[in-house]
Amino acid sequence: MIRRALNRNFTVIPAQQNDRWKSTRVLVAHRPRRDTPRVVRLGAMKPNKLTMDVTVNHCVRTLLIGLALTGCGGGGETVTGTNTFTFSTISAGNAVSCGVTIGGSGYCWGNNTAGELGNGTTTSSAKAVASSSGLLSFGAVSVGNSLDRVDQHSCGLTTGGRVYCWGYNNFGEIGDGTKNNSLVPVQASVAVTVSAVRVGGAHTCGMTTDGVYCWGDNTYGELGIGSHNPSLTPVPINGGLSFILIQAGNNFSCAITAGAAAYCWGLNSSGQLGNGLTSDSNTPGPVTGNIAFVSISTGGAHTCGIAPSGTAYCWGNDGSGQLGDGKTAMSLIPTAVSTALKFTALSAGSYHTCALTSTGAAYCWGKNQTGQLGNGTLADSGTPVPVSGGLTFAVVSAGSDHTCGVTPAGVAYCWGLNSSGQLGDGTHNNSSVPVPVSQ
Repeated sequence: MIRRALNRNFTVIPAQQNDRWKSTRVLVAHRPRRDTPRVVRLGAMKPNKLTMDVTVNHCVRTLLIGLALTGCGGGGETVTGTNTFTFSTISAGNAVSCGVTIGGSGYCWGNNTAGELGNGTTTSSAKAVASSSGLLSFGAVSVGNSLDRVDQHSCGLTTGGRVYCWGYNNFGEIGDGTKNNSLVPVQASVAVTVSAVRVGGAHTCGMTTDGVYCWGDNTYGELGIGSHNPSLTPVPINGGLSFILIQAGNNFSCAITAGAAAYCWGLNSSGQLGNGLTSDSNTPGPVTGNIAFVSISTGGAHTCGIAPSGTAYCWGNDGSGQLGDGKTAMSLIPTAVSTALKFTALSAGSYHTCALTSTGAAYCWGKNQTGQLGNGTLADSGTPVPVSGGLTFAVVSAGSDHTCGVTPAGVAYCWGLNSSGQLGDGTHNNSSVPVPVSQ
């Protein structure tokens, strides 16, 4: 209905860039049935607000792009609506970010050399663009964070429990049985229902009704199948363990059992498996310390988890202070983050970590060379520092050199490195404070 109404009554003329709002202004000309064309009034679309006011023959309309539009009759009534560009979740990777709206639409922004944006092109974008998902409705998304290359892959989980992946696929990490990159989402060959999907550097893992399945690169045993053979399609991990939560990092993976025990496998050169060793493992092994965990997050070469008390623990590489213990020395076992704060959510990036308190306050620690800690400085921090701006977040995701979050109102913000447009604000300028994602 919107398409017929819009085509019949309006003509969209080439957009103009509005530098002030870092968004788009659209000129719309009216084509009445009997009258001569009339000039319309332009309106600026501010970040996350896809609206413009249009005056036609004394009738003021508010057009909402992508939403239902009712007619404006001879009486000149005003029609309004609500904006659907509202995120429910977000994931930051290496030079790319993706999010899912409350309506289930997938959007990505940043580097697109291997099809990371999933929109059918290889053109990078500094603004959020819709993935070519057709009628797919996503409930979650996960973006790759490889330390070895800029090309990444991403995966989305549909509300029906199916996994679709796109982007770089040199190791079979998309899971469709090929090594061909895909510019659009393609279904991974998982025969059972999936409840969670996590993307690592060059591998992917999913939580299914049949247990954990992983696929892609297996150089360091990150698939957890007892060998180092890669797999182009999902394969069940070894060990006979039952997990309720899965995470995939850069060449390693971790999971939590129903009994709150943490297990990790794969690359362990920095102690990221948390077992007191630096030798790799191709099967799941317990994290040392008998600490119960309610959540876990895997980064570049470090891992962090939250205990039931809200205390955060990290282990592995600490060269930039990403363990949050006030030091820069590698730890082979979990060490408590040096803070009295209690956390409810946590995300480990390549060299930094971010977490949320119960009030939604965001704190980050570790490397800050490009402003990824979001505290308005470029100084590394070995302990948690608050993200600037007074914002509260429902979701936070630490990527390679940038971070993204979603507020309780569904507004997406990113901060840090922006060389590929991964902050999504329409520029390529780094930001040491949160900036809103635009479309």
